[in-house]
Amino acid sequence: MPFLFKLAKRMARLRARAVLLATAIVLAACDSPDQALSGPTPTHPSFATATGLPAGVTDLAAAAMTDTSATLTFTEVDDGTGAPASYDIRVAPTPMLWGVTVPSVKRGTCATPVAGTAIGAKRTCTVLGLTTATSYDFALVSYRGTLMVNAVFGPLSNFVSGTARTPAPTPTTAPGAVTDLAVAAATDTVITLSFTEVTDGSGQAAKYDIRYAPGATLGWGGLPSVSRGTCAAPLNGTTVGAKRTCTVQGLTTGTTYSFGLVAYRGTLMVDAVFGALSNVATGTTVAGLAPVASVSVAPGTAALSMGNTQQLTTTLQDASGNVLTGRAITWVSNQASVATVSGSGLVSAVAPGSATITATSGAVSVSSAITVTGAALTDPATVSDLKVAGATDTVVTLSFTEVNDGSGRHANYDIRYVSGSTLSWGASTPSVSRGTCAAPLSGTTIGAKRSCTVLGLTAGTTYSFELVAYRGTLSVNAVFGGLSNITTGTTTGSTQGGGGSGSGGGGGGGGGGGAGQVTYYRTNFTDGTTGPLDVYAYGGGSCAASADYRDPGSAHSIKCTIAAPGGAAALQAWFGNGQLANLPNNPTLDQDLFEQVRFVLAPGAAAAIGGTTCAGQASSSQFKVHKSVYGQAGSAWNGWAMAEIAPCTDGNIGLFSEAEMWNQDGREYAWPGTYPSLHEGTVYDVVYRYHRDTARGCGTFAMWVNGAKVMDTPCWSYMGTTNGSGQGLLFWDGATYLASGQSSLVVYNLFAQATNYPVGAGTASR
Repeated sequence: MPFLFKLAKRMARLRARAVLLATAIVLAACDSPDQALSGPTPTHPSFATATGLPAGVTDLAAAAMTDTSATLTFTEVDDGTGAPASYDIRVAPTPMLWGVTVPSVKRGTCATPVAGTAIGAKRTCTVLGLTTATSYDFALVSYRGTLMVNAVFGPLSNFVSGTARTPAPTPTTAPGAVTDLAVAAATDTVITLSFTEVTDGSGQAAKYDIRYAPGATLGWGGLPSVSRGTCAAPLNGTTVGAKRTCTVQGLTTGTTYSFGLVAYRGTLMVDAVFGALSNVATGTTVAGLAPVASVSVAPGTAALSMGNTQQLTTTLQDASGNVLTGRAITWVSNQASVATVSGSGLVSAVAPGSATITATSGAVSVSSAITVTGAALTDPATVSDLKVAGATDTVVTLSFTEVNDGSGRHANYDIRYVSGSTLSWGASTPSVSRGTCAAPLSGTTIGAKRSCTVLGLTAGTTYSFELVAYRGTLSVNAVFGGLSNITTGTTTGSTQGGGGSGSGGGGGGGGGGGAGQVTYYRTNFTDGTTGPLDVYAYGGGSCAASADYRDPGSAHSIKCTIAAPGGAAALQAWFGNGQLANLPNNPTLDQDLFEQVRFVLAPGAAAAIGGTTCAGQASSSQFKVHKSVYGQAGSAWNGWAMAEIAPCTDGNIGLFSEAEMWNQDGREYAWPGTYPSLHEGTVYDVVYRYHRDTARGCGTFAMWVNGAKVMDTPCWSYMGTTNGSGQGLLFWDGATYLASGQSSLVVYNLFAQATNYPVGAGTASR
């Protein structure tokens, strides 16, 4: 995976720090009205070119010329920040000297500005409005930014020439004559014609004017052209010699018609040049269909049990008692909640009651009376595998297998809990009221593995959970199954980053959840903004406020939509920059740094992602939950660490895997540990901790998923500072999601925060 490119994508927004190279200055001097230059170019490895300027195009070519247009091709280049450059393409009669008097292309797909698409892509565009038999020169310049405002330019491309050719002389040969016009088929109101296409006299396929009249003879003059059906005039040609068919609609039943056509070039009633008239073809529409006089249905009555089906059949007759076939029949149920019916007359029993199924053909209808009886009911089944699947400081995730409600449908669930290791079911035991486990919890599919969350718990506390399956409505007519097994779980301590769903932008020292802790930012997006975080997106990605999913007590989450292919959408924290400009670039060197991100993958993510199996790491991961820590030494960076999600094909969306730590010597390290499964619709609380040890010249990285530590690295060299520099971390990302796979997907960000502890204050994190 190209790590420099990944880094360049995310560092491109750093503020300018260096001086533009001389080549850009010379270019600006040559064409000052078009060269609105930006500030100094940063000398930073986030720029993908050596100079920080856009790269130059060296393979501009005139691929094709017509009498009034040119087709240009070139390979797209880097804009200097790792993104595709934009282009100003110019054209002038030979010879061309680049400058303010040379116009940019105004017509065609080469019209300035030309937006880039992908670095290295072969680009094709057209220049329109050229003068016949004239030689032209073409050249372009790559840039980033906005022309006449803040554009930063690369070098001029190579110059290429081309001549607009002299148009072919107007043909003088008359169009050909069609000699095989025939009636290929007929219904009561439609006739299908066929013929072989001919030339228009210039080597192209002719156009056709088809006319018709009732009767067996045809006199061309004054006859109407076809106006209904695919034979309607003007009928454009396709290929000389091709067998063509088209239809004439709106005819009278049982009537003979004659048809003729003429081939032509040009425009009817303007400058058309005609060939000879075709042969005359005749055909007769079929007689009108006999109307439906009666419809019968069998069986006329039926009694069904819930879940069973009954096929109904009809017999159609005309007024003489003849059986009619091939007629359209519609089926309707007057009580779809009791019995439904398909377009072929198959009745499905849904619930006890009576329904009338009506069949209609033409203006005649018939009905069948359906009675549905209930199946023998039993009590809902009992859940026996309730368990705690994960825990954070304030959230517990439960899982269980869904059961039957006793009527053949999935049950609903009432989940209750208490603090402590024992639970006695009763009125004093509260139902879950916060999180996706909140009662009433509706079922989905019998036998499905279900997971849900209990929110608002106390850190470092043991809880007991139990549920009961039921059908009906709680406190009204519910019928219950047996109580499930009791499961217990303990929330984590508060030292893994503070937990909770705080609000607001956060920032600054003090605050937090422990001695010496600093909370840099904390937000649950309740005001509908990103709070202290910036939006990072490219390739069509976007982030916006949403109420689809949200933390308890919050009115909003941030919905990030990742476009495909190769799009990104993220919320990103920048220490000392952006919305966190009031924070230092350099938190205290030796400390535990935490970031917590809570998110939900929207339904459809599994189908969108696809990918490899979950047997191990997948370096070609298409979807990534990103946590990046960038070391800073002077004006240079010296490493990052990240966590990604590898897609699976074994029923899971993916695994928290492909963990990396990368530094200047190019090494990539695989994180040890287990890889929890990832599913759409489940809340994931991910906590990252980076610990710097300057005395040892190394750092460690750990990650928790829903309260379970899934990795804790050895002390790797080197993330932090070098050569005694006092500068620490430049920034870390918050909730970054990238996609380079098949389809678009959506991620909801519920909560994010960043905290630290001086070493020793947050002992549980060591």
